[in-house]
Amino acid sequence: MRHVVHWDGDSFFASIEQASDRRLRGRPLAVGGARRGVVVSASREARRYGIRPGMLMGQARRRCPPLIVLPGHFDLYEQFFQDILGLCQQETPLVEPVAVGAAYLDLTGAPVLRRYGAEGAAGRLRRTVGEWLRISISAGIAANKTVARIAARLRKPAAQVVVPQGGEAEFLAPLDVGWLPGVSPGLRSTLEVAGIRRIGELARAPLDALALVRGRRALALQRRAQGVDEEPVTAGRASPAGLRERVEFAEDVWDQPQLLITLRGMLERLMAGVREQKAEIRRITLKLRYTDGGESERSLALTEPTGVESEFRAGMDGLLRAAWQRRVRLRMVELAAGALYRPSPQMELFTPPLIKEREHRLANAIDRVRASFGAAAVRWGYQLPPKCAATLCIAAAIWSTCASV
Repeated sequence: MRHVVHWDGDSFFASIEQASDRRLRGRPLAVGGARRGVVVSASREARRYGIRPGMLMGQARRRCPPLIVLPGHFDLYEQFFQDILGLCQQETPLVEPVAVGAAYLDLTGAPVLRRYGAEGAAGRLRRTVGEWLRISISAGIAANKTVARIAARLRKPAAQVVVPQGGEAEFLAPLDVGWLPGVSPGLRSTLEVAGIRRIGELARAPLDALALVRGRRALALQRRAQGVDEEPVTAGRASPAGLRERVEFAEDVWDQPQLLITLRGMLERLMAGVREQKAEIRRITLKLRYTDGGESERSLALTEPTGVESEFRAGMDGLLRAAWQRRVRLRMVELAAGALYRPSPQMELFTPPLIKEREHRLANAIDRVRASFGAAAVRWGYQLPPKCAATLCIAAAIWSTCASV
């Protein structure tokens, strides 16, 4: 029998701000854009006024005039997250970070399970986090990751929900299908049109009918609705597999402009993977391997998370120059995503939502076209041969001139 625990921070960013500054404790607090942004995280005191992540900050201020608004201190949040992961690793080596503020633990076979049981071990972890770091986390305990994740978030804040072995389907059945991982708002609307509003109804639906909506993923979705999930907890995985791009050159490379073209293509593929996970990141790490086997790496961090490559693109030249510490030819380059931030409206950080929405819509549209017709279906100017690029520039200039006449 597996014993999986999923913990999820309660008002994670706002709680950390209050834990770090005692003057903020007990006061309504929101992390986010002070003027044109949205609420990223709201303290319990702010939530009593109806303030939630994703709400426009102006609306939040009107609901709560004494609201304290702070910008996001993401380095601090990531440090607290690492501290909690350290506590988790004292209980079991099988700890899998999911996003900043959430992780899985597999207690199966761990000594702490024999001593305290799964429920006792999770409660012990929550108490330690509360006493040491002064923040609150909720936990779900079940036989698999899907059910544990839902259980952790069902009765927040400061909750601990246990789903007994064999009771997974019964636990899930009355919940809205939107609780199930993999059910996007669009898919939820489609299922509702088909008369499927509860997870139990999804679990009993004819598979061939679901295949018309979900294609080859229909079976996996229905199995999760039935409470079945065999995915293991993977130790030490900082982000989902695949959020790393590597290119090994057939011949050692020296040409910096060509390397930048390669890195931009890698960045596009990396961020497409981030979007596929419906997540955002604020840091990428570039690793270089020299022809003599030596390695060096540097990171590029943004002030806030993003899901589009345009935010990183301007810094790629400087990142390459910083990482390329030795004037030696390169054999391999690798680009890796940093810690994930969970997807939600709260990620419309500090920029006008409309602008960020347009960027995401464009990126998602390009992802869909490439998924259907191949990576070469959409190409940026830097990917074109010089003659083609020059021709496009001339054509664009002519079009601009004609349009202005």
